[in-house]
Amino acid sequence: MAMQRVRVEAGVVRAAVVVRLAGTLDSATAAETRRELADATEGAPPPDQVVVDVRDVERLSEDGARTLVAFARAAEARGMWFGLLVAPDSPVPLALDAVDPRRRLPRFDDLSAALAVETTYDEASLDQQVRVLTRSLLQVTTVHDVLRQVVDAAALAIPGAATVSVNLRHPDGAFRTPLGTAGIAADLDQVQYRSGRGPCADSAKDDGPAFAASADLRDEPRWPEFAAAAVAAGYHSVLSTALLPAAGPGRLTGALNVYATRPHGLTTWDRHAALLLATHASLALAQVRQAELADLRDAQLRRAIDSRDVIGQAKGILMNRQGISADEAFTVLRRTSQDLNVKLVDLATTLARDGG
Repeated sequence: MAMQRVRVEAGVVRAAVVVRLAGTLDSATAAETRRELADATEGAPPPDQVVVDVRDVERLSEDGARTLVAFARAAEARGMWFGLLVAPDSPVPLALDAVDPRRRLPRFDDLSAALAVETTYDEASLDQQVRVLTRSLLQVTTVHDVLRQVVDAAALAIPGAATVSVNLRHPDGAFRTPLGTAGIAADLDQVQYRSGRGPCADSAKDDGPAFAASADLRDEPRWPEFAAAAVAAGYHSVLSTALLPAAGPGRLTGALNVYATRPHGLTTWDRHAALLLATHASLALAQVRQAELADLRDAQLRRAIDSRDVIGQAKGILMNRQGISADEAFTVLRRTSQDLNVKLVDLATTLARDGG
């Protein structure tokens, strides 16, 4: 096995690992190959891409195919994009399909084409969207405005995004999808709410993983109901990252959700962009939410003061007209409110306004 670390320039410099395999990959060599593949991607931070070159593999047994499939899944679970470099007449694809017929690993016959999958990322676009988003978030005053700005920015900054949505989880545990770039996003969220399973629902929970993704929903055992609905709607990959809540009562949790139409359609850099946008959204959401709660408390206090004043006026009228004490006047108001099935403050308002 030979290994080469290459650099890909596309607005930013990113690392890719190309692993070249040759000869026979069967039960006798599977364990050694497994160790060498794992060693190739060790280190921090991990590479953004892993391409396994199997053009010189002459024979691939079932054990060898399982080794490659397991390595691909492990790489994707760590946030790496995985692809195969195969010869046009290679038997490798047939062996892989026999082991995992529902899941087709990305295949290329040219190394530059394989590496170009990740080079669609545009750091300048993300930088521009973050700057625009930061300025706009300084001016928003409602939760809805924050979410609208973040969804719009994500749709523009993430190349693989076909649909973007935000879902919120209220303190009582109830979920809702306030907005998205397409109505189907709300429908897919509802599937998760009913089943209790899905990337968006998981990420929005206080005790959730904060990030969830699937590179190929056609082969996704964690959320079967959601995966089936998403694939039926034409979406084959998804990522969801949490909107972190502010401390204190009345806090909202949520998730920013990005859907792509093709398998492996969301890259490592798409994930980085989503995380960055979600962080901005979390800060703005916490600030706006606290302001909304403060306004609500002020409004409740004003209503309480107004209610106390109007009840005091009504008590004064009864005390003056009937020669009774303040406690007796309040008893009359309370009893009349119950007899007429009218709120005490409404009864007092009528009495203070009409004097009758």
